[in-house]
Amino acid sequence: MKKLIWILILINIGLLIYFNINIILPSAPLAKRLEIEPEKISILTQKQIEALPKKNIESPKPAIVPPPVTTACFEWGTFSASNITSAQNAINRLALQATVKEQPSSQGSRFWVYKPPLKTAQAAQAKAAELKALGINDLFVVQEPKWKNAISFGIFEDEQLANKLLNELKEKGVKDATKTLRNQGKDHSSLVFKNISEADATELRQLKPEFPGAELKEVSCQ
Repeated sequence: MKKLIWILILINIGLLIYFNINIILPSAPLAKRLEIEPEKISILTQKQIEALPKKNIESPKPAIVPPPVTTACFEWGTFSASNITSAQNAINRLALQATVKEQPSSQGSRFWVYKPPLKTAQAAQAKAAELKALGINDLFVVQEPKWKNAISFGIFEDEQLANKLLNELKEKGVKDATKTLRNQGKDHSSLVFKNISEADATELRQLKPEFPGAELKEVSCQ
């Protein structure tokens, strides 16, 4: 009889625990869901949008594009049959390429206004400085072996222009300036350069003392 009573007591205790498990062992509280409240939603004005804090975003740096290199075509000449090889060797030193253009003999004559060669390079440079002091700036000391240390004032196709310059020099006190005919109807050529830069053209102009009878002029690339 006592044994039955204990069994009933244990059954009651078990049922009590089963039906009150949430009280005896409470579970973790559930996070309260956020509820959407439509009445609290509002549309921002443009002014409010502009007033919002802005995140600093570094603008991408523009790519540096090198400026395009301008090129042009030039003709350098004229050269006699005896000095065209020297001219080609000179442009080879500059790593430039050119094509040889034969010129009709009727176009071979050039009138050169110059001061005859002085004895030394130092004397030629000193005389050039004196002439520049007189306001004569368009000149250079010739380095070509045949005319070394002469002072060149200009080369012209038109003899009248050569005579005009000669008279202007004499008026400024250059009494020994003279005129001569270069490339006197003999076979001659010029060198044509396609699409070279201004820097290359400048280097060609610096060869003028070695080739006083040659002119560098820009021509059409066609």
